[in-house]
Amino acid sequence: MRFYRRWQPVSAITFDLDDTLYDNRPTMVRAEAWLVAHMRGEYLETAMLDAARWADIKRALLLAEPDLAHDVSLSRRRQLQAGLELGGMAPAQAQAEAERVFTLFMAQRSEVEVAPQTHQLLGQLAERYPLVAITNGNLDLEWAGLAGYFRHVHRAGEGRRMKPEADLFSLALADLNLPPQQVLHVGDHPITDLLGARRHGLRCAWLNERGLARPAQLPDVELSRLAELGPLLL
Repeated sequence: MRFYRRWQPVSAITFDLDDTLYDNRPTMVRAEAWLVAHMRGEYLETAMLDAARWADIKRALLLAEPDLAHDVSLSRRRQLQAGLELGGMAPAQAQAEAERVFTLFMAQRSEVEVAPQTHQLLGQLAERYPLVAITNGNLDLEWAGLAGYFRHVHRAGEGRRMKPEADLFSLALADLNLPPQQVLHVGDHPITDLLGARRHGLRCAWLNERGLARPAQLPDVELSRLAELGPLLL
């Protein structure tokens, strides 16, 4: 643990999810592989599409509609629909099938491995502080077993821009009815979490498990392990 500013007690905590409370990378690798295999096996229209071709479809969508980048769920559904339509499926049917497959994909995507000590820490923090989750991703917290710790959950999408933009931070502050300097944001990303929190006035505990170089924008405190929040806040 390394402090960059004089520590002051906080009244509430906002949490990033992916790669902060669990390692999201192996989950997404498995989910992406499942999706490619499923689309190959279930639909003639997408039987020839590999991961690279699906990535091309997504890039084309984002180039045509840049705002889709702020909504990972909608962009995924649109990607699936576009792939099916490219294979010759009628648009209405492609949309319906994309919605069905997306539901199945979300179960795969939400199979994250949350360490028992993380559950214990969140439970202890939730007894003392109001907790709010703010995420650029689309994890199903109920499926992942994380929903019970948070009073509110805000996701990018449906008109809400991703961190580091103000949208999710502002929603959390409105929920908490607190000034930003009384709220600690905990996250791993040096841009979306650290820069976002500092830009919008929140305190920041930057989780740097990978030993990244210190960014120009300093957090209040740098953590090498999430467990260090316990001695700091409890």
